[in-house]
Amino acid sequence: MATEQSFSTDVLVEILQKLPPSSRRRARLVCRRWRDAVNERTAEMESRPMPLIWDAGVAYVIRDLLSESLWRTKLPAVSHRSYPVGTCNGLLCICYNEARAGGALTVANPATGDTMCLPPLPCAGVFAGRRGYERWDAAYSFAYHPTTGRYKVVHVPCSYDRLYDFGTVQVLTLGETAWRELPPPAIGARCDLAAGVVSVDGVTHWVMVGGDTRVVSFDLNAECFTSAATPLPRLLDKHLNYHLKEVHGRLGFVILPDVWVLERGLQQWSLRYKLHVGIPRPHFVFGDCVLTRRDGLGFFGHRPKSTPPSSWKIEREGVVRVEHGDHGTLVAKMIGRYHYFDGDWYRTLNYVETLEPLSV
Repeated sequence: MATEQSFSTDVLVEILQKLPPSSRRRARLVCRRWRDAVNERTAEMESRPMPLIWDAGVAYVIRDLLSESLWRTKLPAVSHRSYPVGTCNGLLCICYNEARAGGALTVANPATGDTMCLPPLPCAGVFAGRRGYERWDAAYSFAYHPTTGRYKVVHVPCSYDRLYDFGTVQVLTLGETAWRELPPPAIGARCDLAAGVVSVDGVTHWVMVGGDTRVVSFDLNAECFTSAATPLPRLLDKHLNYHLKEVHGRLGFVILPDVWVLERGLQQWSLRYKLHVGIPRPHFVFGDCVLTRRDGLGFFGHRPKSTPPSSWKIEREGVVRVEHGDHGTLVAKMIGRYHYFDGDWYRTLNYVETLEPLSV
């Protein structure tokens, strides 16, 4: 029987190009040759992630992190109460923070304008008599599992001022009609919503509320919690502002000026950045560029050079520093009505343009 080495790489690429984008991503797991063919010869993998800026229901994409270049996506009009939950492979999950508990979820492809409404949380009816607009989006994460090729939405255990109390993990697979509820571990898993919910490489992470503050991890394939919670890299003062982020495809922890990254396969954090500037949420690293914010409405790109300026230093340990005096390059000047950064009117996410259908 002929092996896959019997045909040329060009033939392999031609075959792979006939597959849907989601199948091509799974094909990367077959072997190194297939991975290289998908990574280097297919359009969606060649495309570098771009910052998507969410501004009160409108999505903009920065095409070039070294020059000012914005374009508006093809999303239909949505309310200013809508916030992005996350992006995966060019698909965007949006939560409309309406009065109904849990809000209303939609998945959209900004490149095509296609949208898909998701079913409400099964517990939404329990709170039917209570009225009030909350930041429901803060309790969700939108994730993609690289092995199964499935997209999932996760709602974490949390409480909104004790008025709305969600005690279980709830998971919805894109394309299905029913949520699944899973109990938290015995140690508890209530989420500190202010610290964020992050999904990386098929695992959803959040910071657990309580005296022993740790990161809880939920495996999206097995739909279960990992055996042990991960200690945070620094002892936390309750008055400090800290949050989780995705940094270079890994779990990151930010307590400015420090940015720590959890090493794969290890329960160990490494210091990667010291940023003495403001950074947007939830994403700020795009390839080798760092996106910062200042002056209320300005986003700035920073990229290390072969001879970095004094304000941009790469330390011996591989820690990148951006000092307050490094202004970077202006890449976006926003002029919308809603421009209160600390209130998260503007959100920044990783985005790669795709024509992938929503029937995945």
